[in-house]
Amino acid sequence: MTREERNALWNERLQNQKESSLTIATWCEQNQIAQSQFYYWQKKLTSSVHEPDSVVVALSMPSSLTTLVIETPNGYRISINDASAITLLP
Repeated sequence: MTREERNALWNERLQNQKESSLTIATWCEQNQIAQSQFYYWQKKLTSSVHEPDSVVVALSMPSSLTTLVIETPNGYRISINDASAITLLP
């Protein structure tokens, strides 16, 4: 089975569960699928749809930098206070 076929199969399974009035636990039991496997595929297929591609952004560094803060769309925040560490970034 190819990756595309496997993804299509699991997309169909996820949709079937969603359209049923069953909980995930009940649906998985009735379809003889481990809940861990269901959640794995749910995360795999939904996160790849919503996560943006990485973007590289050029930074111009001010000469009198006190703190460099980088924030990602996912909410991660990186703060660099040491000027010698900042020179390692390029």
